[in-house]
This record gives sequence, structure tokens and C-alpha cells, in this order.
Amino acid sequence: MKTQACPNGFTLRHTLKANNRAITRLAWSPNGTLLASASYDQSVRIWDTETGQEMRELHGYSGSVFTVVMTADGRFAISASKNSLKIWDTSGEVRSRTLRGHSDYIYAVAATPDGRYALSGAYDETIRVWNLETDTAEKVLTGHKGRIGCLVVTPDGQTVISGAADSRIRLWDLASGQTKQTLAGHRGEVLDLALSPDGQFIASASHDSDVRLWQIDGALLTVLTLHKKPITAVSFSADGQLLASKSADDTVRLWRTSDWETVAILEEPHSKFAFSGLAFHPSQPTLATLGDKDKVIRVWDLDTAQWL
Repeated sequence: MKTQACPNGFTLRHTLKANNRAITRLAWSPNGTLLASASYDQSVRIWDTETGQEMRELHGYSGSVFTVVMTADGRFAISASKNSLKIWDTSGEVRSRTLRGHSDYIYAVAATPDGRYALSGAYDETIRVWNLETDTAEKVLTGHKGRIGCLVVTPDGQTVISGAADSRIRLWDLASGQTKQTLAGHRGEVLDLALSPDGQFIASASHDSDVRLWQIDGALLTVLTLHKKPITAVSFSADGQLLASKSADDTVRLWRTSDWETVAILEEPHSKFAFSGLAFHPSQPTLATLGDKDKVIRVWDLDTAQWL
């Protein structure tokens, strides 16, 4: 289809802008009312996605914030900068907590569905498993050869999936800290991972310009090759029928998961940075993307009937 600034089926709900530094990652609260953003301006911001207003600006870092996630109960945002994690109370009523242990920059954060553990992946080639009740690292997972740029946890909370600069994806047993499986196939750094809502499929985005789809048992399902430059973010829709991918080729593509055809292309000028997010709403056909070379957040309501 012809690329256009606003494809059919996209209705812009909000454009959220706070500064002139690039935004790195986005994370919805579980109920979809809040959106957290991490930025190179050294802040985490919490947005009300109904009104489009910034609710809170969280400061405390002396460097760029590379990523952010929200816990399943919506109480906390967890972000990473340099070699530390910060745990923020989204209400703003409690001071942040800082977790230290990595020896180099942290690029990836995830949280288990029960909210008991946070996981962090860093340039030091390790993944740390943090107990959020004690703020201590219970395990250190090793095996990757290169910085770890992305982490996700399966819906049952038993498996951690990581992607790294060694072009590998690893599946780890959270209880034992041991590698269960290593997925090879990408020819460049793995920059992002997404799990389908049912936990049965993994989408991996890479510097090699491909999206690979894997079954959770490690079998390769298909490879999506239409992007022309590195792919920095992937996200599944809440119903699992669409996959969004963001690329340094200045486009976001929507793929129909029943046949992996592209159903829409959104123009989104990309920053020069390797980590740049997009995220589907946890329950609605709504997509948050980054525009203006990743300096603004755009929240889109999607009419998916024409694509499915």
C-alpha cells in the first residue's frame, strides 16, 4: 500500500510532548489509563491517556533513562539509567528506591506478573533478578556475549526471555536461573522482544532489519523482511491479531498475525538511537508510537475491522 502520514484506520487521540530530547521506551499501566515514558532528558513521565495531560515528571537520574516498565498492579514504574534501577510510586506520594548491582549501563527492564520480581539486563552481559520486597538481587543470569537490550516475562511468570548484541535470544527458567533454550537466526543485535497475549509466540526485532516470529518452544514460525533498516520495537495487540513494528526506515508497520501481511504503514521519523519504543494498549485497539524523531508520543485509536 502507499505510505501515508495517517493511514486509513488510524485516528489520532493525543500528541504528548514535554521536551526536545528523544524518548526511548513506553509502557502502559495494566488498566490502560496511564502511559509511562523514559527519555534521554533524564526523566520518566507519567501521562493520563484519556485527557492527554502529563500527570507527573519523575526526576532523580544524572543520565539518560533507557527504559521503563509498569508493574501488574499499576503501583510502580521501574526504570533504568546508567547502572541502577529506580522504583517509582506512580502516585508520587512515596520517594523512589534505587537498586544497584550492575557494573555497566542497564538497557532492559521487566517485571513478573505477580509483581514480586524485577529483572534487569545490562551492558555487563548479565541479567539480575531483583526481589522487590527486599530490594536485593537474588540471582545473576549469565550466558549472553554482548549487551542485553530487551527482556520479557511469560504470562505464567516462569520464563524470562532476553535478547542481546550477540544476536541470540535466550529463554531462562526463572526459578533456577538456568538457560532453557537459545534461539539463533538473527544476523544483528536483538533490540526488542514481544510476547503474544497468550504467551505462545515471541516476536524479535533486530538490527538486521528483520522481525522473527518464534513459537514458545523455539520453533521458527516466519521471518518478516519488509523493513529496510534496523527494527527497534515490536508490540502485539491485546487480541493478538496485530503486530506493530517500528524501524529506523521511518515507518511503523502493522502486520496481521493470521497471514503476516502488512495491513498499514505509518510514517514516523526515527531518532538515531538504537532503542525506540511503541506499545499497544493492554485491552483496547489503541497504539502508542513515537513521532517527530521520537520527541513526541502519539496515541492512536485503531479501526481494526477493515484489516481483520
